[in-house]
Amino acid sequence: MNAPTQAPQPALAVEHLAFSFPGHAENGAGRLYDDFSLSVQQGSILALMGPSGSGKSTLGRIMAGILSPQAGEVRRSAEFRNRWDVVYIDQHPINSVFPWQSVARNIRYPLKKLGWGPAQRKERMCYLMSLFRLGALADVYPASLSGGELQRVALARCLSWKPELVILDEPFSALDRKVKAEIIAALQELAVRDCITLVLITHNISDALALGNRCVVIGQRPVRIISDLEFSKGFPREPGTPDYAAMQQALIAGIRDGLV
Repeated sequence: MNAPTQAPQPALAVEHLAFSFPGHAENGAGRLYDDFSLSVQQGSILALMGPSGSGKSTLGRIMAGILSPQAGEVRRSAEFRNRWDVVYIDQHPINSVFPWQSVARNIRYPLKKLGWGPAQRKERMCYLMSLFRLGALADVYPASLSGGELQRVALARCLSWKPELVILDEPFSALDRKVKAEIIAALQELAVRDCITLVLITHNISDALALGNRCVVIGQRPVRIISDLEFSKGFPREPGTPDYAAMQQALIAGIRDGLV
């Protein structure tokens, strides 16, 4: 008799969260989160959507442990044994790199710090430099990079050691369509190859559809889940195809119905 298949375990679960910014703790209207719960499955790519000011970035920082809630709990998988297993990358890539190190040194430094051997470091760095199209920029310093190049370096650096969970806070907001498509393709490959769980914080429907296999839309105050959709369509996803149009319509309908 076959053993029952176990459901995937959450990489992270937010349970009964309550959060207010200082000065609003006793003001019900100012409470951002109140008894809010959300689970992120291991190995999934979750797109967390909502309008500007809806609390997406705050939730991302709580998930990453940067902010502490006033009530509730953030539970992480037992496989997350180190503080560097969870990575938060904000929309300003300069915050995720060392300005005084070249592109190659930025990517290599965390691997050396975490005890990777020379051969492992070289193989991983070469792979990431190729994946993010940084080969010609190995000796260039961040101050001389374009916004798209800098974002590539930040992502390559922060994903270099194969973290368990990566929270991306509006990483594509300043990128043109071509660069965005290249970075999304690289993230898709890394998520599958390295079994990384991704949380993409965005207000952009096309970004959510391009990368997410689940899309959670939040809004109102205190924040609640307006829509929670699963997308089974594989990658890459091409706008204009029937499958893409169906996903887009489902997402727009979920947002509309949740706001009524």
